[in-house]
Amino acid sequence: MSENKRIAKNTLILYIKLVITTIIGLFITRIVLSELGADNYGLYAVVGGIVSLMGFVSTAMYATSYRYITVEIGKGKDGNANKVFNTSLTIQIGLAILFFILAETAGVWYVNNYLNVAVEKIPDAIFVLHFSVLATVFTLVGVPFQGLIIARERFLIRASVEIFNSLLKLIFILLLVLYMGNKLRAYAFIMAILIIIPVVFYYAYCWIKEREIVQWRMNRNRADYIDMFSFTGWILIGTIAYIGVRQGAAVIINLFFGTVLNAAFGIATQINNYTMMFVQNLNQAAVPQIMKSQSSGDTGRSLMLVYSISKYAFFIMLLPAIPIILSIDDILLLWLKNVPEFTKQFSVLMIINGLISVTASGFDAVIQATGKIRKIQIWYSIITLSALPIAYFLFKIGYPPYSIVIANLSAQIVLIIVASKILTGMSDFKIPDYISKTIIPALLVCIVIVPLFLLRHFFGHGLIDVILFSMVAIILILFSIYLLGLSKHEKHIIATSLSNFKFNK
Repeated sequence: MSENKRIAKNTLILYIKLVITTIIGLFITRIVLSELGADNYGLYAVVGGIVSLMGFVSTAMYATSYRYITVEIGKGKDGNANKVFNTSLTIQIGLAILFFILAETAGVWYVNNYLNVAVEKIPDAIFVLHFSVLATVFTLVGVPFQGLIIARERFLIRASVEIFNSLLKLIFILLLVLYMGNKLRAYAFIMAILIIIPVVFYYAYCWIKEREIVQWRMNRNRADYIDMFSFTGWILIGTIAYIGVRQGAAVIINLFFGTVLNAAFGIATQINNYTMMFVQNLNQAAVPQIMKSQSSGDTGRSLMLVYSISKYAFFIMLLPAIPIILSIDDILLLWLKNVPEFTKQFSVLMIINGLISVTASGFDAVIQATGKIRKIQIWYSIITLSALPIAYFLFKIGYPPYSIVIANLSAQIVLIIVASKILTGMSDFKIPDYISKTIIPALLVCIVIVPLFLLRHFFGHGLIDVILFSMVAIILILFSIYLLGLSKHEKHIIATSLSNFKFNK
């Protein structure tokens, strides 16, 4: 029970962090764009984009680091987290050195010879490149330290650092308004410092609190490095497929329908990303617990968390999804005024696709805990990318633009079925249990909230009407979740918690 409370606590912490950093981020973007101007802002984005290509590897290594460290911690006395940490750190230092050499040679050459900017802006671009490279080097070396903090579930520490960093960024950006010199260079310097500060803090924190794990001991076993690189390689394949299908979708849409439909697709993607944020925090808080339970041999609790987290993720996403779907025309009109054609269809279908995908929220954590990710990554890549040729064929024979999202949605359903079969072969995962504990409760709640589609017609189309309807919808959804989506045990926990809260109050 205490471990489950920790998941709830960490999820709340991450939600608070999300709200604060998002509000600050939106405000900062507006100021930066105003102060730098479109040209300088675009220059920073282009040069920073060259450096951010390393983000592919960094993301994969981050997932690898916290997976291996979490599994070792979950083994208890039988684990060796120090060896895993130092293996990861050695790899990251090697990658950082390699990246530094490539960026400061090939990167500088590219900027000097091929970057499409005015000649007088080249020195500024080189300056931006140098500081972006410096920040990326620190980020790469800091990956194992962040992985350890997540493995230890120190979400309050990480959230506090990110909120502090956002506030610090706000202060620096406000000072940028007063600065009369080269604002592009000042901004590049500020961004580098803001990336480096959290890494230094994570290093200091781990050295103080986790000294035994971060103590430097060179691991000379080649097999450990090969194993970690292999895991990272398979993660990279899945990451490339994920990004490839989204970039490929944009290219195919542009090929058949032009840039106006690209704008519609981009707006819909942005709406879907904001909706998915509600789920990502829950997943982030639950993954270490699933991995630790799996690696310690407590497969029963691990699978219980998989079934529960997948169900809760669906319910959490349902809360913003239904009001958005039922008021999508009004929301788009109030937000954009001039709404590109097919934005509504793209948005609704993407949100539905997201709702389907989150019903498998806990799958990856169990599979990664076993270390046997080769099969699932291959199938993920094949099934996910298959949506592109299918969409191309559909467009070729005259189907509408949103057919590509339907293709993605269909691929997602097939992927969940395949992943379920793979899980049954490598763990005690049972499809009937998954259906009864995750899918059926989700379907029951969806059936009960169908009257909301009729209720929407009794509300108007202004901002107040959208807000009022959203409040009514959320209340009905919450009531339906409690009534049909939760087990007796889950209802008892909620009732007990509310009772204790009233008593303490």
